[in-house]
Amino acid sequence: MGGTAGGTTERFGALLRMMRERAGMTQEELADRAGLTPYAISALERGTRKRPYPNTVRSIADALDASADERLVLIASIPARGDRRTDATESTARSQTAPGMAVARARLLIPPTRLYGREADVAAVAEVVRSGAARLVSLTGPGGVGKTRLAAAVSDELSPEYPDGVVQVALAAVVDATDVFATVGRALGLVGSDGPDAFDVIADHLQDLRLLLVLDNFEHLLSAAAQVGRLIALRPRVTVLVSSRSPLRVRGEREYAVDPLVLPSLDVTSADALAASPAGALVLDRARAVAPRLATGASEIRALGELCHRLAGLPLAIELAGAHLRLLSPQSLLERLDDVTSTSGARDLPERQRTMRATLDWSFGLLTPQQQTLFRLLGIFRAGASLEAIESVADRSGALPAREVLDLLVQLVEQSLVVVRVGVDGQHRYDFLEPVAQYARSLLVAEEATRASLAHAQVYLALAERAAVGYENADQVDWLARTEADEANLLVAVDRSLDVGDGATAGRITWAMWLYWWLRGQVTVGRRYAELCLAADLPRAVRSRVLLTAATMSYAAGDAAPSAEHWASAFQLGQEDSDPEVGTKGRAGTGLAALTDGDLGLATQCFREALTLGHQAGDAGIWMRSLVHVWLGTLLLLQSDPTGAVLEIKRGLELARGRGDRLSTYVALYNLSQAAIAVGDYMRAREHLEEGIELSGQTQDRANLAYFLETLAAVEAADGEARRVAGLLGAATSLREKVGADVYAYYLPDESLRTAAEDGARRALGDDAYDEAMQAGRALELPDTVDFALNGDVGFNA
Repeated sequence: MGGTAGGTTERFGALLRMMRERAGMTQEELADRAGLTPYAISALERGTRKRPYPNTVRSIADALDASADERLVLIASIPARGDRRTDATESTARSQTAPGMAVARARLLIPPTRLYGREADVAAVAEVVRSGAARLVSLTGPGGVGKTRLAAAVSDELSPEYPDGVVQVALAAVVDATDVFATVGRALGLVGSDGPDAFDVIADHLQDLRLLLVLDNFEHLLSAAAQVGRLIALRPRVTVLVSSRSPLRVRGEREYAVDPLVLPSLDVTSADALAASPAGALVLDRARAVAPRLATGASEIRALGELCHRLAGLPLAIELAGAHLRLLSPQSLLERLDDVTSTSGARDLPERQRTMRATLDWSFGLLTPQQQTLFRLLGIFRAGASLEAIESVADRSGALPAREVLDLLVQLVEQSLVVVRVGVDGQHRYDFLEPVAQYARSLLVAEEATRASLAHAQVYLALAERAAVGYENADQVDWLARTEADEANLLVAVDRSLDVGDGATAGRITWAMWLYWWLRGQVTVGRRYAELCLAADLPRAVRSRVLLTAATMSYAAGDAAPSAEHWASAFQLGQEDSDPEVGTKGRAGTGLAALTDGDLGLATQCFREALTLGHQAGDAGIWMRSLVHVWLGTLLLLQSDPTGAVLEIKRGLELARGRGDRLSTYVALYNLSQAAIAVGDYMRAREHLEEGIELSGQTQDRANLAYFLETLAAVEAADGEARRVAGLLGAATSLREKVGADVYAYYLPDESLRTAAEDGARRALGDDAYDEAMQAGRALELPDTVDFALNGDVGFNA
């Protein structure tokens, strides 16, 4: 193959077609591999697409697996700037309408690295333009998300459709909005466009041109937005593509939000799995570029995946951090990430993008003083917050009046500094991407940070205590979701309160969260926080309740000795302080400890005393009384009195249903199912189990659900449903593994029934089919597990 610089466009097209056909590819196949569109490949081969960008040629050469010599020949065949034959052809249309005024094709400096994960974005933006839906399209997003790169890729895609060219104007260095159109005039190569009439000169020049104008980094020049809107109104053949951290907010604008790159799974362990996501592919590319011999074992790949998450999928942040893999292992890079993102990156980046800190300084500097105050204040939250919480913290801390928060928050969202998402509770939450959150926290210091921290703790203490009441009533599912959405804020409030010696606040939040931790199977977390609080200086009423939390978490984790000790200590404090709520819970806990030890006499005595104290506690004792009645029924079952057990359990069930309390209801239903099985009434046992499974799914109580599934497997075994038995036991095993503890240690099922069900199903199916069905059950997520248990199907039935 041969070719010379300055060869004709047809020569480039002919070479491209020859190389593609020799590789045995269609235009569609080459486009797919190169990350382009079939239209772009066709335009290049036909010669209607003039000078392709260098990164486009590199992508094509990579897709063709071209040799070094072939790459050089292909690049050399691109018409050089100033080639009279090509330039004359390109300027014919312009010279007919604007003699002597050629359009300069200014280009942005684009890093010579591959663009990952933007194919859908390029196609979507190009479609908006092609459809005529908008002639002003603004690419918006936070600093470092890749707006400039995307704008260049869209320009590359659309350039064949603009015979008068694509003009790209970099505005980051422009300080005054009145200079915007003077800068555009210089990019167009116009003489006399630096004066006050720059807009009119440009508008006259563009009168008959079909041109794509790209304005990059517009966010600090928004007072010039009205002139941009006026330009597209006056010149219907001109399209403007803007990159900005906030929209221009003019008529005719279509905003396109540029999201961070899609992230890999946090448990990724192979290079192929990492590269399957755009963020993972980018970090792997950077790693291989700077450290070709970098180890890529499971631990290194997992660290690279976590790196993507810590950097929130921001391409610039990944590029900057990835450069340090030349000297650091992925694991070490994670440990030093804050330092790394504050050090300089590639020299060819704009100054404002040499570090993530510089990028964020640029954004922060564009904010008004009030916006800056709210931005700093948002650094006190973790994993976002509701509008209500932000308003409360702003008001309590004295940072801003609550009434001003919403408008300022909207402005920060428009500046692409704050993102809006829907939490697990279905409510809107206002959050930062993680690098932005770290930056905001670095700005919140001294007295401002102290006031914000105290206000944050009080706001989340109030939330925790409202939720604790809700857990015991009909709206407990809503309160569980609300707590899950704000779990990170609640935990950091405990940590900060302990750090400043406010044990009372820390202990009250910990007590308020114990039932959430129980239902969610987070007993290790709950136990750790309870023990941290017990080491602090606590008021007596708070200490007694934290002792109850520590006891319950230890018991749920299967650690009987400390749980019994904590319950006894809590009961003693409750008696001394005449606190019947603490007394009833402490005495009931001692009864559970005795039940676990097999001391049925002591257990009965403690439960009866707990009932008396529960009545004395009034409304605060109803919840405990409903459970104590069920536990007394358990004792009667152990004493071979299923009839008496049912009567006692139903007393507890009645109290639970009266409050709409799902937890106490399904605890009662489980024990009723055991009583029904004891007398051979499998139909009634199934009814109790199915209702309990549905309620457990609503509260997402995995530990409880595991017990129900195992008992349902015993019922199914009686009906000869071998495949369902295997699936149910597999699902129960998986749930228990995820929780890491039995939690409901006071459930005392007949283990021989589970063993018999498993053995019978294995004999009926054979080992291979049994293991296959059990593995299928293990693979189910919680909603599918509930659906399978209640409705069958999910591929288990033959």
